[in-house]
Formats: sequence, C-alpha cells, structure tokens
Amino acid sequence: MTQVVPSPPQVRTPAAPPPPAPGERPRGRRWLFGFWAAVLVAFLAPSPGKMSFDTKLPVVLDPFGFLADLGSLWHDRAGFGGIADQYVGYAFPMLPYYALTHLLHIPVWFAERLWMSLIVTVAFWGALRLAERLHIGSPATRLLGAAGYALWPVFTIVVGSTSAAALPGALLPWVVLPLTNPASLPRIAAARSALLVPCMGGVNAASTLASLLPVALYLLSRPAGRRRWALLGWWIPGVLLATLWWVVPLLLLGVYGENFLPYIEQADTTTATMAATETLRGAGNWVAYLHFGEAWLPGGWTVAASVVAVLGSGLAAALGLAGLARRDLPERRW
Repeated sequence: MTQVVPSPPQVRTPAAPPPPAPGERPRGRRWLFGFWAAVLVAFLAPSPGKMSFDTKLPVVLDPFGFLADLGSLWHDRAGFGGIADQYVGYAFPMLPYYALTHLLHIPVWFAERLWMSLIVTVAFWGALRLAERLHIGSPATRLLGAAGYALWPVFTIVVGSTSAAALPGALLPWVVLPLTNPASLPRIAAARSALLVPCMGGVNAASTLASLLPVALYLLSRPAGRRRWALLGWWIPGVLLATLWWVVPLLLLGVYGENFLPYIEQADTTTATMAATETLRGAGNWVAYLHFGEAWLPGGWTVAASVVAVLGSGLAAALGLAGLARRDLPERRW
C-alpha cells in the first residue's frame, strides 16, 4: 500500500517593497565627491601656501603639544601662565585630524583648507540625506537646499577663522537623521544620534547646545505614544554621556576661571548686529562687521556689506520662509 505524504503548506513570503521611482532614489556618492572637490578647489584658490588663523594656532602647528596640555587646568607655556578657556573642546574631532595631518607631513595651509572643505561637505551631505528621508521638495530642490545650508553665511563667515564654531551646525542634520528612521528601535536610533554629538566638538558650549535644541524639538513633535517617550528616554542620557568630556572641564573652568567676556564681547556689541533680517540671512555675527582699514574677516565683511551678497542671501532667506509656510511641507509642525 502506498503511503501518501501531504505536501507542506505554502509559506507566503511578504512582497518586497516596490523600488523607489528614479527621481526619488537617494543621490549617489558622485554628488558627494563632486561637491567636496568643488569646495576644496574654492578654498585652495585664494592665497595658496598661506595659513589662516583658525582660533588656536597650537592645535594646527603643534597638535601633540596641545594634547599634552589638556590634562591640567593651569597652563604655564603661554605668557605668565593661566587657566585656559575651554581648550578641551578641541580634543575631538579637530585635534585628532590635525595630529593625523601632522604625522603625514601635510603642509599646514593645505591641511587647513582640507579641514574646512570637509566641514562644508559634511553639512551638505547631511542636509541632503535628511531632506531625502523626510521627502522634502524635489530631487533638484533638495540639492539646492543642501548646498544653501552648507554655504549659509552663518558657516562661511566663521569657517576660515573659527572652524570649530561651524561644527555643531554642520553635524546637526546627521544627529537628527537616525531619529527619523521608523524601522529602528528607539534605543538604537537614540544611540546612533548621541554617538554623533561628540563630533560637534566642545569649543563653544552655547553653539553645541543651540544645535541640539532642534533635535529635542523634533523628538517632542513626534506623535504621542510610547515611541516618543522611549526616544526621549534613551536620547537625553545618551547626549549627557556624549558631552561629559567637555562639560566637566567647563564646570571646573566656571569655578576656578575668570569671566573675561565683559572685556571682549559685551552683550550690546554682540547683539547690535542681530536684526531680524540679518539673523534670517545668516549675517548677524558681529565679528563680520569689524573693519579696521581692512576687513577683520573678509568673507564676513562681504556678507555684511556686498550688495550682491546681501541681495542673494536675502532672497535665499525669503525662499526658505516661503518653503516653511507651505501647507504641504513634510514635518511642517517641527
């Protein structure tokens, strides 16, 4: 007698999601390298072979000597000695970069221009990826918006003189990006976001905290439910841990240091240029308006005083406001 064995039941596999339309696919890396190459050439063109003054010269010229000084609040190798102002904020990512270029014997002037181009490119690629993730605009306008974000006067005014001040804003899209993935577990998304916070540096605590505020607002604008509170519950401790390396020295500086800001950056000076129009077009930085026979920051003075730059940045700000006012804008509430 023949025994009949029933065939196993058919297991239905879930259908694969349809591929994105050609215009909706993320931009390939050739756009990344193309933008970076163009920015690098633009940085190399003016005054080749000459260094720029990027805040703390020892970081650029003697990174290992600068690193050796970070273990103590008191520094005795400059002037009559003193308590350094937030030197530990340069420990990452700026100091490792210049230590590597120092070991590779890359000329300092070239290493500086390369560093600036990397900051601008990181801002561009992060803004583009975030716009793609949130489905904002069209493929062409995402490119335009990402370039506008990376080349915004807020960054271009300071990137050649205080590049560390541009890091928080350049990294902001990348810190938001992991949190926008609905497929990630809250703890994984929060961890990926927090792990990028140290790349913002700790040179200017106010800039870093200001750049973290939009991230917190993004989380608070999520739909009410367990995922929002789980994201906040994992992200906030993650950020606290990610900033301890410069928060603790900053607290010690507050205890033992001296408040020198009243002598160099009084509130009426720093806010006098922060009109609403100048803030919107990214030209509110008071240092950009310093002119002592020649501009203190040539790029900043161009943004502040050039008719073409004023009209161009004003138009860009108007386009940004018009985009935010659209009712069909994704994530409009945020």
